[in-house]
Amino acid sequence: MKKIFSGFRENITYPDSSNFRLLIQRNSYHIDPHWHPCVEIIMPLSRDYQVKIEEETYHLDKGDIMFLHSGTIHALTGPSKGVRLIFQFDVEILYSLREFQSLLFSFPSFFILRRNLKDPTYTAAESLLLSAIWESRHKRLLWEASLYALVLELYTLLFRSSALQMQVFPGKEGRQISGHQENHPYQEKFLAVCQYLNQNLSSGITLEMAASYAGFSKFHFSRLFKDFVGVSFSQYVTMQRVHKAKLLLLTTQASITDIAMEAGFNSSSTFNRVFYQSEKMSPTDFRQSQAKLKN
Repeated sequence: MKKIFSGFRENITYPDSSNFRLLIQRNSYHIDPHWHPCVEIIMPLSRDYQVKIEEETYHLDKGDIMFLHSGTIHALTGPSKGVRLIFQFDVEILYSLREFQSLLFSFPSFFILRRNLKDPTYTAAESLLLSAIWESRHKRLLWEASLYALVLELYTLLFRSSALQMQVFPGKEGRQISGHQENHPYQEKFLAVCQYLNQNLSSGITLEMAASYAGFSKFHFSRLFKDFVGVSFSQYVTMQRVHKAKLLLLTTQASITDIAMEAGFNSSSTFNRVFYQSEKMSPTDFRQSQAKLKN
């Protein structure tokens, strides 16, 4: 959720008192930089589409699928005669499951599945989104429950894909995972380790505890962890604690001290110092900036 407060919040209204908003957007379209707390999935059905995130513009061709995480500032531009799917849903659907909670702390601000790469993940994701269109249009009995199940299946698919894992773990950025069959056991192991860490951020997790969980010596685990994730164990834990604190600041009215403890910091002064180093503002300023956008 980088630079979340430099844009304007869009308040999403879900039709039919549901937690989903699915529309087929047609013809020319432009919306200035904005953000919203919901998740947004964009797929051009004909022609192309432009999505600007911070200072970078991303071109989506017909069939490409972009996943925008909640709180991501973005601007949208569509050409005349273009058609695109816009699927928005309440992020609490994902955060309601503990497994997703831990993984969503690491989810990038956006992720793109390209149609032309012929990735099996893309084929399955496209099928799920087409099913979502059908359910939304026909609204048969339990259609909202069906959409709920489709979203969970879609994000399970994403988190299991090697393409997303390479974005989640910065050490993999720009590199290929070689020898897939040979590396697969370690890949699964360190994904499980990261989930274990994210679920235990408030419990004073140590390098020794994580190494024991993984079944490695402290030295071997430390080396393998940095090679796989791209940052040291302590850097990863700190990064995830800041992510968790940001989520709590955005979604709760808890005190700064309580948030510091919940995110795993041993004192509010340490929390303030680490948070400022990461975000260039204090936790209080972060929360107040968000409150100003609501007014």
